[in-house]
Amino acid sequence: MEPLVLAEPVASAALPVPELKPMPVAEKPGRLGAQGGYELDEPWQAAEVDADFPLAEPGEGVEQLQPIALQGDELGRAQIGDSVTLPLPDGSTLKARVTKVQLQRGGERNWQGEVQIDGGRYPVNFTVGKQATFGFIGTPQGSYSVETLGGKGWVYKNPPLDRGHGDNDGLIPTHQ
Repeated sequence: MEPLVLAEPVASAALPVPELKPMPVAEKPGRLGAQGGYELDEPWQAAEVDADFPLAEPGEGVEQLQPIALQGDELGRAQIGDSVTLPLPDGSTLKARVTKVQLQRGGERNWQGEVQIDGGRYPVNFTVGKQATFGFIGTPQGSYSVETLGGKGWVYKNPPLDRGHGDNDGLIPTHQ
């Protein structure tokens, strides 16, 4: 049996070593709140409808219709524990606490939260994409929708549910 001979190491061509730089730390907008999350600024302001306004006025029956323009990326940056101030068309504001954040397949971010009003908790849900934002805000007096395209759109109170069937909304089976 022949002895095992190890080959001499061959110097390999020196590859340039990439310079490692620390990732920039983006400052979180808003102020640190008492409960640990950030208090984010109002994500939209009232706007004027002009010839370049990207969305048609929402359908029949909506109330408190207000054109808006998004300010910064407050809705897209919201994280669990943050509070987001939501201005409503009647001039009031609600503070939503973010409870869940998900990244969708198309790159959209969805966050869910709640507003507390008179001891009750009401749902808030926003989906933020590259071009469009959709939101739902629940309150004891009804719900509001937010729709934007290219940073401009609408916030409005949704029409009440059709209660035209009276108190009985059950179906009677037609077969026996």
